[in-house]
Amino acid sequence: MATKTDYYALLGIAREATQDEIKKAYRKLAMQFHPDRNQGDKSAEEKFKQVSEAYAVLSDVDKRKKYDTFGSADAFSQNVSTDDIFKDFNIDDILSQFGMRGSGWGNFKGRRAGAGPGQGAGGSAFDDIFGGTATRDRVPKKGQDAELPVTIPFHDAMFGAERPIAMQIDGEERRLTIRVPAGIATGKKLRVKGEGHKAPGGRGDLHLLVTVEEDPRFERKGNDLHTTAHIAPSTLLLGGSADVETLHGRKRIKVSGGAPSGTQVRVRGQGAPVLGKPDAHGDLYVRLEVQVETPLSDEQRAAVERLREVGL
Repeated sequence: MATKTDYYALLGIAREATQDEIKKAYRKLAMQFHPDRNQGDKSAEEKFKQVSEAYAVLSDVDKRKKYDTFGSADAFSQNVSTDDIFKDFNIDDILSQFGMRGSGWGNFKGRRAGAGPGQGAGGSAFDDIFGGTATRDRVPKKGQDAELPVTIPFHDAMFGAERPIAMQIDGEERRLTIRVPAGIATGKKLRVKGEGHKAPGGRGDLHLLVTVEEDPRFERKGNDLHTTAHIAPSTLLLGGSADVETLHGRKRIKVSGGAPSGTQVRVRGQGAPVLGKPDAHGDLYVRLEVQVETPLSDEQRAAVERLREVGL
């Protein structure tokens, strides 16, 4: 059984090293031996696994204290399982903090059953993930995801639809029919499985970055819609009704007398559908603005003159 290298020696630091020094040492080595920078280099891959195992222990105060008590990597691994070594240790999260891409190995949970004290001797959790040996070939990776912009008509975004799209990925022209869910908004993404870039392990996914076309009748704010209704001065002063545009056609709303121009009236449940909840809708806000038909008839002019005489 191979003797395990001392964790401090692996990272090239003193046993009295601070947590900041441990972190800096691991960052430097992780960048040097990261799989993306050493594709096909098994020795670099093994080194990356070893320094990551060392960092998993020394970056944790309790694990480091226990390691120092045992005095060596061999004694430590004979008494501490690899599950405990990598408990709550997510290498991809750590690498992202360093500005590096993840390794794809995640947090080492869900390895094969039966791991126990001593299993870590001569190996590591990485070995478990690769089937018990660091030299075994990796499972072919799936292709990278692709991202493309797509413009959706306002009507389709409000009611849902199926739309054909044409695109080019990996130099290949493709035509798909996508399902547009009701309530989709600009900035959202539609995921189409298995339509991304090619690779030996299969295609990645396609992410469509959505832009919803504007509609001249409505301004959308979240799940609410805003529109304007032009009404006669007499309706604004005395009250009455006004016809307004909604997603489902024109609707008559009540206008209270004495409302100032610019007043907003809320029409519940007449806004945009909530994404993922087709039976739920936002509200419609109607801005009331005075509109005067010109030119005025003689009768209308006379009526306005009388209003001015009484101070209106």
